[in-house]
Amino acid sequence: MSTDTAQRLATLCKEILRIDHVRPEASLVLQGASSMRLMQLVARLYEDFDVIVDLSEVMGEVTLDWIAAMVEERRAADGGGAAPTPALAEEARRPAGGPVPLSELQLAFWEMRRYAPAMAAYNEGVSHLVKGDLDLAVCKKVLVELVALQPALRNAYLEVDGVPVQREVPMAEIESSLKLEVTDLSAHPDPMAECAAQHRAMYATRFDLSAPPCFRVAVWKVGERRWVVSWVVYHIVTDWWAVDVLRRGAAKLYRALMAAGVPESRPSAVPQDPHAGTRFTADDEAWWLAKFQTPPRPLTLSSRPRPLIKSYAGEMYLQELQGISASRMEGLRERLAVTMSSLTYAAFSLLLAALSGEDDVTVGVPFLNRQHADVQDTVGLFVNSLPVRMKAEHGVAAGDYIRACHGELLEAFRHGRYPSFRLMRQLKLPTRFNRAPLYDHLFSYYENTVVDVVCDQTKLAVTEIELPRGTSKYDLSLFVTRTGDRLDCKAEYTTALFSQEETAAFVSHYQALLERLLTDSSVTVGELLATVRARVQHSLPQQRA
Repeated sequence: MSTDTAQRLATLCKEILRIDHVRPEASLVLQGASSMRLMQLVARLYEDFDVIVDLSEVMGEVTLDWIAAMVEERRAADGGGAAPTPALAEEARRPAGGPVPLSELQLAFWEMRRYAPAMAAYNEGVSHLVKGDLDLAVCKKVLVELVALQPALRNAYLEVDGVPVQREVPMAEIESSLKLEVTDLSAHPDPMAECAAQHRAMYATRFDLSAPPCFRVAVWKVGERRWVVSWVVYHIVTDWWAVDVLRRGAAKLYRALMAAGVPESRPSAVPQDPHAGTRFTADDEAWWLAKFQTPPRPLTLSSRPRPLIKSYAGEMYLQELQGISASRMEGLRERLAVTMSSLTYAAFSLLLAALSGEDDVTVGVPFLNRQHADVQDTVGLFVNSLPVRMKAEHGVAAGDYIRACHGELLEAFRHGRYPSFRLMRQLKLPTRFNRAPLYDHLFSYYENTVVDVVCDQTKLAVTEIELPRGTSKYDLSLFVTRTGDRLDCKAEYTTALFSQEETAAFVSHYQALLERLLTDSSVTVGELLATVRARVQHSLPQQRA
């Protein structure tokens, strides 16, 4: 192995995996590499070394030494280069401006278009508090340039001869429709409360998919030199990863426009292939079909009668995990040789088992699905929510259960290109109007690297904030976010089944479960479940009161 390759890879791993010192002979997972970081690493291996690596190859206990040897071997075999990635090859074959069939990931959201509550629930977006002298005219130019750069933001969705397709609309046809919805709330008695109410109303938008843009951008002035900027888009257009793509792009354009005014020419549009995230193998399909040959029993957490038709009305509950620092969790993660996402997922799976009384638990887990360099900076729908199934065996030590969860997640990610919507159709599950087909609960772990951003050039300070949406995709979703040494929970719940007090109790039980694991990971699964159920029984009189 050349010293140059090893050094370049070490630098790359430090940058992407955010590890100060990468031990070349040690597993990257043991050193804290999450699945998201490994996916970015795969993309950069193609971009920097012209080597194609499948995500499944790095999802195990691989080391930096192994990756370096593999890179050199493939570069030698390929004559120093690689064939075009499948996404770019597909892009080259596509007729310019012609309709393209929807990907299998998009088809699920196309089917929802007939039910307005579902469309509102599957709107995505992000909000930021901006402090400083925000130039609204420049913001409008930024919006226009972003839409010019990202074709997915100007796609129309329709049927041609009975086939759902998407068609890229030229900028000349859509530019006049692009606008910032600006509202001055600075004189309101409670600007942020009114902003939250208007944000909730914006999230209820039912977009006309045949007439882009299928997104809205609102700017509320909430005080002297204080603004809230929110973006809402229907999920068929893109996934949550694009938030970072657009955030970076908007910041870069804003700085450039403030410095030099209107650019002489627009940058080249980012190539887009909506099918880049759904090219699966027969082995992928066989693995998922075997996993769900026997469908899981539905989990019931609420004593309330379930509505006959699924309700998407929901709220969110935010809570810091007091006393459970990321550094404490890192110690347990290292001892068990798992990732933080595996550790936090395992605790949620156990929580659901305790609350439902079911040992066979299936949870939806988002999979980024952007392993090729050409889709890293693309606005589009690539995230695939995977149904991850675990059996809580009471006599097993909790540490062994967490390791089993880690292995199951790695296997699910290895086969993660297989669209979950296709799985549900292949299984021919009976239609249930008041439940999701395979799971009613979602879990996500995310490392937040964007907290407070201050730009000296534009004199703006930007902070990502949470505003109410009024919707919930699932019965209960738990999002655990790491920011520095802090761990925060966001619970999104359906109001037809749970109150805020009950949801707060769920988060409290989750925190207690993590605390017990930190104290003693040799405790059995059965003991953990009994501990949670005892806490639930103890809290019931207080909740009723």
